[in-house]
Amino acid sequence: MTETPIYNFKYDDSVAEFAVSKDAYLEAHPDAAFKLVATAALVLNFSLPEPRILLLQRAASDSYPGKWEPPGGAVDDEDLSILHAAARELWEETGLQASHIGGLVGDPRFFSRSNGDQICRFTFAVHVLSENGSVLTAKLDPKEHQAHVWATEAEIKAGSTGVTQLEFVQDEVKRTVLSAFSRA
Repeated sequence: MTETPIYNFKYDDSVAEFAVSKDAYLEAHPDAAFKLVATAALVLNFSLPEPRILLLQRAASDSYPGKWEPPGGAVDDEDLSILHAAARELWEETGLQASHIGGLVGDPRFFSRSNGDQICRFTFAVHVLSENGSVLTAKLDPKEHQAHVWATEAEIKAGSTGVTQLEFVQDEVKRTVLSAFSRA
């Protein structure tokens, strides 16, 4: 990507508790079993006759090679808030700019690093700035992702777009992605 945009998005009141830094969030939740936070952005495209959601295919050289997931990643210490981390990861992985961060989708997802560190990932519904209502094009970093697709709910359930097989990094991620369609 070229220049990082100013993350000037709005957000739903329902996610206001995430409009704080990772450290502030963890301080407010001292009993949390995790110390690391990650985000995922579920971007729905309504410019086509049937709603579609953006999925990224992990690079062949990365963990879970060739598997599908929504854009997302770790909340960095430098991120102004957890919501800013979601916007930053979306930009870094796709070149798309968040305009509005909606509610949480699905339950928080807990997982561990190989060193045992516990991570909690929060998944948000995200609207992006579009170019005159056109189909949005993701610009990928080939070190992280090798392809993207805008998939319908039926395609995700079937595990295929008819051309591309959609095998997710985990079944739980697929369930969360599918639950976004019921929010649309």
